Amino acid sequence: MPVITVRFIAGAGFVSRSILRVTNSLFSHTEFGIDGKWVGAHSGDGVQERAFDYCAPSREYVYEIPCSEYQAAQLQVWVRSQIGKSYNYWDIVGLLLKNRNLNSPGRMICSQFVTEGLLMVFGANRVLNVLPDYAFLITPETLHLSPIFVGRRVKKVG
Repeated sequence: MPVITVRFIAGAGFVSRSILRVTNSLFSHTEFGIDGKWVGAHSGDGVQERAFDYCAPSREYVYEIPCSEYQAAQLQVWVRSQIGKSYNYWDIVGLLLKNRNLNSPGRMICSQFVTEGLLMVFGANRVLNVLPDYAFLITPETLHLSPIFVGRRVKKVG
């Protein structure tokens, strides 16, 4: 059975620690596992593929969500179409200032990227009660609370 792989991590760097502190979260980043690589939105270069060992997080939870072949293919095509999209710095500023209305359309933060991908495949009823236009409001911690992940964790570090 095909699965969609999602990873949540926390790192030791300044940006990660700041996100953890401001959002009172366990996680500062989330991304998809596609074809042996992690694909996510990162400051600096936006949505990119990275090697599975590109970082050594202090906390890492990996989930595998069962899906159909069609859903897996649909997500993969969508994820690849997002590579190169710019990072949404204003959304991070809004997060740090506790004013989540700062958003730059056409740009993404990591949790927005993963939320939009999951919404496209599964719909709002299974992911979170949010429409894609409001995915920029989702933090990694908020997304991690989604019922879609319950009972689907395959890896826990930290």
